[in-house]
Amino acid sequence: TDYLTASNQAGRFLAEEPYEWHKSGLSEDGAINLEAPRKWRLLRERTGHGAFYGMCIVIYGECIAPPLDTLKRVVKAGDGTILATSPPYTCFLKSGVDFAIVSPGMPRVDIWVQEFLRHEVPCVAADYLVEYVCKPGYSLERHVQYNTHTWAERSFANLLSWSEEIVEDQTPQEDHGYSDLPCQVCASRDRGEVMLICGDESGTAGCGVGTHIDCCDPPLEDVPEEDWFCPDCIKGRNSMDPPKSTKKRTSLSKRKK
Repeated sequence: TDYLTASNQAGRFLAEEPYEWHKSGLSEDGAINLEAPRKWRLLRERTGHGAFYGMCIVIYGECIAPPLDTLKRVVKAGDGTILATSPPYTCFLKSGVDFAIVSPGMPRVDIWVQEFLRHEVPCVAADYLVEYVCKPGYSLERHVQYNTHTWAERSFANLLSWSEEIVEDQTPQEDHGYSDLPCQVCASRDRGEVMLICGDESGTAGCGVGTHIDCCDPPLEDVPEEDWFCPDCIKGRNSMDPPKSTKKRTSLSKRKK
């Protein structure tokens, strides 16, 4: 009300920052640090990026709270990158993953958990990211799984370091989720117009990895109209009926529009 009153007296909308509401401490339910909204606004104002800038993660298992779609939006809004939301993760483990978001209850002996551990990828629950944003400054240790605390501290330190980087070009990015997707064969992130994304139009099948049409085995001459799946996913779908696609398959460049 102070802001509206002052703006009314001035006859125009004033700068909002001097009237920004914020407090110290936690909310009544202990879920939010009341300083968090202002902290992240100031970070973006100072650096040009969000809370997850530079962070690359994979997601393994079911996401319930928050659901997968919400987690995707949160990470994207914070300028982080989700490399994959389902197996296989092999090509990403070779190039570097900061965190593996693993659903609670996943046994340590699980084959992909073992792969994460073999590559020293810290495994955390989704609440690790939620509390990093909502409760900055508070310990996240209880959300780290399989005794990967040392690796989590390393990735967390990297995240803090990246958060201080200044993004020179602050031109708004187009609303798409594949701008940083590398080709799983040549590792290049260029030539998005001929990059195939493993999966169907609904996003319910496939692993989401990218492959240039000329990096396929055998190479393709054009972007196929039907859904495209990588060799690993095709092996897992051999016992199933082929997907029926009613929409033309899009390449990376078309998804950007």
